[in-house]
Amino acid sequence: MTRRFRFRGLMALLAVMALLLAACGSDDDSAGETDNETETTDGSEERTDSDIGVTADTIRIGVGVSDLDGLRASGISLPEALTTDNLSTRITSYFDQWNEAGGINGRMVEPVVLTWDPTKPDTQDQFCAEATIDNELFAVVVASGLNARTVQCLLDAGMLTFFGEFAPQSAHDSGLLVTVAPPAEVGARAGAEAAIESGDVPDGAVVGILSGNGPDQIAAGEEAESVFGDAGYETQLVEVNTVQGDVGAINQESGAAAGTFRAGGVTHVMMLLPFTNQAGFYDAAGGDFDVTVLDTASANCTAFGASRTPAAAVGASCITVWDNQNLAAGGIREETEFEMECRAHFDEVFAEEFPVPSSPGVPSGQVITTADGEQLSSDYDAFACTIVNIMEGALEGGGTNPTRESVMDAALALGEVPIALASDGQGSLGEDKTYASDYVHSVVLTAAPAETPKAADGTYNGCPAPVNCWVPTADEWFPINP
Repeated sequence: MTRRFRFRGLMALLAVMALLLAACGSDDDSAGETDNETETTDGSEERTDSDIGVTADTIRIGVGVSDLDGLRASGISLPEALTTDNLSTRITSYFDQWNEAGGINGRMVEPVVLTWDPTKPDTQDQFCAEATIDNELFAVVVASGLNARTVQCLLDAGMLTFFGEFAPQSAHDSGLLVTVAPPAEVGARAGAEAAIESGDVPDGAVVGILSGNGPDQIAAGEEAESVFGDAGYETQLVEVNTVQGDVGAINQESGAAAGTFRAGGVTHVMMLLPFTNQAGFYDAAGGDFDVTVLDTASANCTAFGASRTPAAAVGASCITVWDNQNLAAGGIREETEFEMECRAHFDEVFAEEFPVPSSPGVPSGQVITTADGEQLSSDYDAFACTIVNIMEGALEGGGTNPTRESVMDAALALGEVPIALASDGQGSLGEDKTYASDYVHSVVLTAAPAETPKAADGTYNGCPAPVNCWVPTADEWFPINP
């Protein structure tokens, strides 16, 4: 049973207890006379305008999504179904579900959809202004894609933020941020340690670290450099200008990094750049390096990232919290109860958008026709399902009159939380742990072009669908130890 249903059960129990207490009260009590103006006649607390974006009847939540037309214009192939409406509905459909069931502690949840163009950094500044100045919002939820500088902008303005992906430790230290992915530094450290422990990076390798210059990428690159240096490896760190937003220029710089590494005698490269910035490196590298992705960038080692990563990257490994539902020994693993809920919700909401129900491993928004003519539709959005489930528990636990502080406290009090397609299905939040993921594992980029036949184990060359994917190198997960 998921935490979502546990909270619903708790609220129902409290309601019954309140009714019993009211029934046992005196005649004076039943008349509604009270010395406390914040109490109603049944003894429960009256809802008030308790914080920014919260009225007695509503709570306004910002829903952040990427406007992907800029990436399309830059040459990145994206499915037509990945529209602003489609992406926002992946979150707002849960709000609709809550409201139909009576809302959160009696309040209706009002979404305010906010967008940015990932190729134009200035639009993320505009997104932050719309979230923190132009609209009165209680909190913001973003499944994926937001850069670290904009996350920090939200936090600097005091905005309670729920985010699916990576942010630097400094953002987590704000006391206003909850994520599914670990802080970028924590993810880099866990990945580097797992790469060494698993033998992914052999003894004696000269390790090149290719990172960006956003605050999260700088921190992650330096953390990886520290881990390999402490383990006795010779290292070389190269940072490219990823904050400029020009995909072509960034790929030119990542291509130049290959020459720098070659001159420095590097044998194994740890890749921290997003998949949209890697093509230049692989083109220039010409297979001269073994590559391991340290997953600290948006969508890198997901099904979507695998489908857009350059073909020359096939064979590269990745240390990541994300999962793709396929097994190292072949076949598709059984879904957890929470993952089945996520899939069922997605299929119900988008029944008219796709020709068939969602299929494991199909990149977000995509429809694939297999070699034998079978149609496979976009997998569900694990980022959205997981972070919204956490946010629901936090909002419910925040009390009748929530404040940002009470909701943040409630989030960290959730303890164990389910995670879809990540961290071996297991996560936790706590007083000193503002991110849900608990584990990472090693996967390898595997080719599965559209013409790949379906094998007896139900996979396409080890992939859940006939599209390049990340296949686990072993069915083993390594704990994240910050």
